[in-house]
Amino acid sequence: MELTHARFLNFRNISFCDLDLTGQSHFMLASNGQGKSSCLEAIGFISALRSFRTQSTRSLFKKETEEFRLFYQIKHEMLGESKVELQISTNKKILLIDGEVIKRLGDFIGLFPVVPMHSADMMILNGTPTERRRFFDMTLASIDPDYFSALRHYHRTLLERNKTLKITTNQKTIEAFEIELSKYAFQLVKKRSHRVVEIEKILKRVYKSFSHEKESPELVYKSDNSLSSEEAYRSFYAESRERDRIMGATQRGPHRDDYKFSLAIGGAKEYGSDGQQRGLCVALRLAQAELFQKILGVNPILLVDDILGELDPKRKESFWEFCPKEFQVIASGTEFSVGGKNRDWSIWNVSDGSFNKT
Repeated sequence: MELTHARFLNFRNISFCDLDLTGQSHFMLASNGQGKSSCLEAIGFISALRSFRTQSTRSLFKKETEEFRLFYQIKHEMLGESKVELQISTNKKILLIDGEVIKRLGDFIGLFPVVPMHSADMMILNGTPTERRRFFDMTLASIDPDYFSALRHYHRTLLERNKTLKITTNQKTIEAFEIELSKYAFQLVKKRSHRVVEIEKILKRVYKSFSHEKESPELVYKSDNSLSSEEAYRSFYAESRERDRIMGATQRGPHRDDYKFSLAIGGAKEYGSDGQQRGLCVALRLAQAELFQKILGVNPILLVDDILGELDPKRKESFWEFCPKEFQVIASGTEFSVGGKNRDWSIWNVSDGSFNKT
């Protein structure tokens, strides 16, 4: 997949830009606060209609505006030449592919895979379980429509069960939600258990090639309560009903799951050096990109937002050696310092939301 053209209107500090992105390698060069990261963020929106930098949509609007628009022209392995347009206001989102309105996110997610690499990725290792679940949920939802559907239904049903626990003691009403919750809980745990093995296998190989470290990383899925069937989950939720009613919410289930990364020395979060942790995060994103390529049959776009400046020279050079040449890379930084001798870079000077190719 190659993004050949992009236009952005009223996004962050970008009033308007019109970018010819033909070619495999682009570098946005600027001091901080000029709009280079906002550009990459806008490009990343095409993957799942969300920012990779924040959970708040409100902060994405340019000051004193109520809507932003993003336009993309793409060469796609499956769809050919495609045009995608997003119109996002404070109360609605409109998505069009080749002029046709797409109403369901499930019909869109995974079509245009983009892999962002940025400093906040460290939160996948060092943040809360919510951060890790978010990363793996987005990854699995992009490659598996059934997973995406199960995830959405699970969280909707979880919300309804929690509401019902607070307002009624009618066992039949609560049980109806528990039947649905058990169905989707079992599906999620089963799919997470299967996919994490595949991701770990890719991660081990990528990390070894990229980092030159002797130790090999391990990735373990830590299910909150892995049960063998839907019926087992029904029994579990029935037994937990009174406790959950007292607590006011469902205490156990896939919404409490976690993932653990470790190296030979121990947990990556607890014992990994800063360089090892950053290297592991970069390897994880490269593994995600390879998984997208393998399952979706589409070369994802890599967005490299300043993160390589935080790597030591050896790891930085190893990254460019390992980075697949068939992937389009759009990078940013305060100075042009990249490897990749086989890449023909287009350099963009960015200043106050304006972009000029040199």
